[in-house]
Amino acid sequence: MYSAFILFDKVLKGTEKMNGTQIVSMTVIGLLVVFSALLLLVLFLACSGSIFRKVQPGKKQPAPQKKAPAPAKPQQKPAPKAAPAAPAAKAAASAEDDSEVVAVIMAAIAAMSAADGKQYAVRSVRQVTRGGSGRSIWAQAGLSDLTRPF
Repeated sequence: MYSAFILFDKVLKGTEKMNGTQIVSMTVIGLLVVFSALLLLVLFLACSGSIFRKVQPGKKQPAPQKKAPAPAKPQQKPAPKAAPAAPAAKAAASAEDDSEVVAVIMAAIAAMSAADGKQYAVRSVRQVTRGGSGRSIWAQAGLSDLTRPF
């Protein structure tokens, strides 16, 4: 017991000895300073994140849903115009790409239904949104796979 007091005196040598209330108050003040600094940091990051979300360039409104064409009717491509404007040409190209994607999806479903012996039907085709994260579906799948608990 006496050796503990000697060790305690050697640790506090050169400093003022404090009583129990001073030690507790010093500890409480230190914890308050640390947690208030962390709270300020969290508030700063939340405010800056909301500011950057509002200022983010290139954010577009979601496109309206498109219905899938009937599989029985063959689709005809529109005749090209003599001098189409750049936005009109881009819209036509994306419409052709969308119809090709729908055709590929329908072909895959038809092949699946032939293999299963069941008949499947396409009711609608719509683009999957990325949600709030801004990541692609593959990136979200990889993130959830890598952060899954053991």
